Amino acid sequence: MSQRRPSLLHWLSFLPALAYWWLESTQPLNVALSVGIGLSVLEVTVEKIYTGKVHTLSRLNFGIIVLLGTLSLFAREGVWFKLQPTLTGLVCGIWLTFNQAKGKTMLLEAMKDMGRPWPFPDEWLRDFERHVIIFIFSFAAFMAYWSIWGTTAQWAFWKTGGQYMCFGAFMVAEFWWLRHKAKRGRA
Repeated sequence: MSQRRPSLLHWLSFLPALAYWWLESTQPLNVALSVGIGLSVLEVTVEKIYTGKVHTLSRLNFGIIVLLGTLSLFAREGVWFKLQPTLTGLVCGIWLTFNQAKGKTMLLEAMKDMGRPWPFPDEWLRDFERHVIIFIFSFAAFMAYWSIWGTTAQWAFWKTGGQYMCFGAFMVAEFWWLRHKAKRGRA
């Protein structure tokens, strides 16, 4: 049963974007924005019920959605609401960059906290985290483009399934890089 809970939360996170896309095309903008904000409240509430806590990233996204959704309501322009993935990416990328500048590798600390050994030199994980930071900033810029110049349908695609396709391609490239680096390290 516990394996179904994270899966439910994962798919629930798509709901505000998909509902906003559908409602924006069928209802007045204020209805689409209000439901988008409301679904974000529902998402955080369900996460709290299922897991007993609300993760930091969920709280960040919730705050950004409420802020940008409210701004969009007052401006009567949906583009502010659609900038949520851009702003989330910028905050996460800046936070990871700041930690790396202080000499911390958040992924390495997370692996140690979970008691999982990292079978490669720590520097490789630091490099991977730097690549993740580049990916996050790049995807944030990519989403800004779709938020401003794309249709809501295009934005919704890239915010949901498209994001996973991009991250999957990134991970394939990273695994290739790690394998290549491991082979070179043995030679």
